[in-house]
Amino acid sequence: MFRSASPFEVVTRRSLLLGALGGAGVGIAAAVGKSGWKKKSVTAWLFPPTSLPPFDLPPVPELVDMVGRPVQGFSSADLAGRRTVLNVWASWCPTCQEEHAHLLALAKRNLAPIYGVDVRDPPAQTARFLAAHGNPFTAVGRVESKIDLMGALGARTLPATFIVGPDLVVEWSYKWALTEEVIEREIAPRLAAGKVAATGA
Repeated sequence: MFRSASPFEVVTRRSLLLGALGGAGVGIAAAVGKSGWKKKSVTAWLFPPTSLPPFDLPPVPELVDMVGRPVQGFSSADLAGRRTVLNVWASWCPTCQEEHAHLLALAKRNLAPIYGVDVRDPPAQTARFLAAHGNPFTAVGRVESKIDLMGALGARTLPATFIVGPDLVVEWSYKWALTEEVIEREIAPRLAAGKVAATGA
């Protein structure tokens, strides 16, 4: 038989819950204060950024295009002045592999350049994957730590995709594998509208 909790029990439970939440908040605050990048990372995860932080990503060694030229890395400056797509991925990531065909289809539409952020991937493995499955990226930069650019973007998992405006403001983000439906409903209209605005057509 169930009984109703007494007022004392209700107050006690509520106090315990608030105390636990308060303790968690203090713990997060203490952890955040330990380092600059960690502070940015936790803040970005809780409150996604509205603009890209400055960054400069090196190229992936051994990665070449269809005619054998090295594929370049890129920086935040390369994204400025035009609308771009930023895709955070890795060849070892199963959901990244699932979305790859959709990225290739999007690249063929030439709505905006797609830049790839390759996360903790052995260079030879990255090169083999893109050679076998196709490279949708204008440039590919590599990162070795989730604390850096991924943390600043609030991208805790792979893959993650961002539409970045000409002023480096993040206009849209999606932190899961892209699908045809997501591209048609969310990405293509935004990129097409931005292309029309840029050309004045």
